[in-house]
Amino acid sequence: MDVLVSVIIPAYQQEKWIGRCLRSVLASSYRKLEIIVVNDESTDKTEEVVQKYIRKTKAGGGPELKLINIPHGGPARARNAGLREARGQFIGFLDADDMMGAQMIGRLVKSLLRGNDLAACGRQICDENGAPSRFQYPLRAKRRRCPGPALELVMWEQILMSIAPILFRREIILDEDGNLLVEFPEEIHEFEDFVFVCRYISRCKGFLEVIPFYGTMYCKRAGSLTAKARTVEELRYAMQLILDIGERAGGGKITAHKLQYAFRFMAFWYKEALRCGKKDFSPGCESWKVCMEELERYAGVFMSAENVPCYQKLAMHIVRKHPGAGRILIKAAGKLWFVRMAFGMRAKQGDGAGRK
Repeated sequence: MDVLVSVIIPAYQQEKWIGRCLRSVLASSYRKLEIIVVNDESTDKTEEVVQKYIRKTKAGGGPELKLINIPHGGPARARNAGLREARGQFIGFLDADDMMGAQMIGRLVKSLLRGNDLAACGRQICDENGAPSRFQYPLRAKRRRCPGPALELVMWEQILMSIAPILFRREIILDEDGNLLVEFPEEIHEFEDFVFVCRYISRCKGFLEVIPFYGTMYCKRAGSLTAKARTVEELRYAMQLILDIGERAGGGKITAHKLQYAFRFMAFWYKEALRCGKKDFSPGCESWKVCMEELERYAGVFMSAENVPCYQKLAMHIVRKHPGAGRILIKAAGKLWFVRMAFGMRAKQGDGAGRK
């Protein structure tokens, strides 16, 4: 198992958390690592903290740790810069405010050495102090052929929306000259990692394997990359990129799972608007108009598709024709598992929807 693994960590204003992140990676039981921190023009002491750990690893003979400084451009640009510097046969990512389990890389490396093109595990949700949250992503062992069945799994079940608990193959991302064949879309700052995963899978010919264990800890906190308010336009653009990838992989055929995915995305937009304090998210506001445009694009085929459950068609009808009731329904999705089912959302651990 003597394979170099590159771990890319984009960092912007992370002086408080980058040390904890680096300690978790340096504690990995898999030792042949190249750790690349990409400093996205931080103005705090992020660079100073990383330099301290570089000196420690050089003195102690630990894994290689290096720092790259780039002009500020967001997480997608930082990750692309890290990819161009990576030398590892396998490549992984971690946000600077998250943590990695000691066994994760070793277990995912074994999966790729068995011939899989993509190896993934679960991520545990914690508060900013590292205490596990009650809500956790469900874990089930899965193996799917790429690209079609794997994309369907990713799009429909919305697994692998984060790149942190995933290990990728270098030869699928970069050519022999180091040019990117798969890259993060730098024009958006939300869901760019999910777009990257879908682009990667669309180039694979082997298998995606999901291993049922928690390999990373996603620490929710105010101001983190994934806790910031999303813009409807960025979500719309990201969704279109993902659906286009699915269409090409599926030979251009529109299938029910893509329609359900679009519907779920719309419900997500609505919840985000409510979460971010937009109490006036009503039929007259711009965000609502964008959501309705997306729904209408797919409504006809969605409502006539035989393998779309009746309860999802009913939820679609309510949101389209009765906006007031639709708002109440989507707000309830955060508390009631059967409402989450209506929108195709994953259930919280322990909900009735998650039981077999």
